[in-house]
Amino acid sequence: MELSLGEARRLAVSAQGFGRRPARATSGDVRKLASRVHAFQIDSVNVLVRAHYVPAFARLGPYPMGALDALAYRRRELFEYWGHAACLLPVSLHPLLRYRMRADHAREYLASDRGANVARVYAEVAERGPLAAAELADPGRRSGRWWGWGAGKATLEYLYDSGLVAIAGRRGFERLYDLAERVIPRAALEAPAPPPEEAMKRLIGLGAQASGVGTFGDITGYLNVGDWRDRLPPGPQWERPASRPGRRPAPAGRRLVSELVEEGRLQAARVEGWSEPAYVHPGARVPRSVHARALVSPFDSLVWAAAGSPAARDGNAGGGPAPRGRIARLFGMRYTFEMYVPAARRVYGYCVYPFLLGDTLVARCDLRADRRRRVLVVESAFLEPGQDARLVTGELTEELREMRAWLELDRVEVAGRGDLAGELSRAQPSTPQ
Repeated sequence: MELSLGEARRLAVSAQGFGRRPARATSGDVRKLASRVHAFQIDSVNVLVRAHYVPAFARLGPYPMGALDALAYRRRELFEYWGHAACLLPVSLHPLLRYRMRADHAREYLASDRGANVARVYAEVAERGPLAAAELADPGRRSGRWWGWGAGKATLEYLYDSGLVAIAGRRGFERLYDLAERVIPRAALEAPAPPPEEAMKRLIGLGAQASGVGTFGDITGYLNVGDWRDRLPPGPQWERPASRPGRRPAPAGRRLVSELVEEGRLQAARVEGWSEPAYVHPGARVPRSVHARALVSPFDSLVWAAAGSPAARDGNAGGGPAPRGRIARLFGMRYTFEMYVPAARRVYGYCVYPFLLGDTLVARCDLRADRRRRVLVVESAFLEPGQDARLVTGELTEELREMRAWLELDRVEVAGRGDLAGELSRAQPSTPQ
């Protein structure tokens, strides 16, 4: 299959659920979107709004934010687990992710002498759950290991990774843990799990479907198939001494992708200007046009970095973040996540949202919500090369107006940074909105 760059962009944007928005988005629209993109990434960053709420707004417009919480924590149609990162995932994916959980090994560990402390925490959750880590009878002292977690939190996270407990809800952003059988619907728990490699193949297929078109890293990284988490030795973190980390099995991803092509479950493709081979789902169809307008979160699945790439570890390396390859290949935008970069070295800002118009990223804005003053603040606004500033300003002004109303803020305020900031500031109403 041969694709021009424009065709690849349209295919990718439409596969991600961007297009004409419903007149009034409902929880049913959020449900359909979840089944299409397969994952909403969760992150603690709250400079504008929590990361997992923004992708639905970007695609559906102003939707009831509580609908996502209801689907996850009341109706149990979504569940929290490791997808691309920590994500809200359709509960239909639970059987496909059990190979990653390795619950049988965890049960054996709990029954052993070494697992006695973990078994006590599990029993406490069974008796008292749902509960937060701080509510354990013995949460343990915080330490420098595992992000400063106490032993109780580390134990709960191991039980969660193993699928023996699940996230029943959140108090603010704090996780509440309970037994998996009290959180995950019975039908999902009892659904047969495919053999590990078949589960991995199906997840790669879902990644390809949601990507529209992607390289090997794009489609396997979408749900992190075969990445480091899949290749960890079984057992809790504290059973793996730093001096003897153990050999991880070799990645199986490339073999599995080759087999999917041979089986007709993936189709090889070539994209204009891409140096790497690409893949599409056999049912993929390129739309003639895409009518989209959206501010895209750095945590949105449209702009995820491939698993294992330097950009997927934005800002954690001493040299700072690397540009995200998929954005560069598809849209020609050199994009890095600068949140972890010292303020003096940031080029575009702290939490920068690319602005999608049609099938193109035409600008970028550093956004935050000043909740005390009830203001949506545009800290910076930059136009992408070759774009029409007047056209982009009009569309971006309208999108900011909708976002402001959705976040229940009173007005938009544009600061002076960036070559688009002046025109964008002049386009804002002079009276409170």
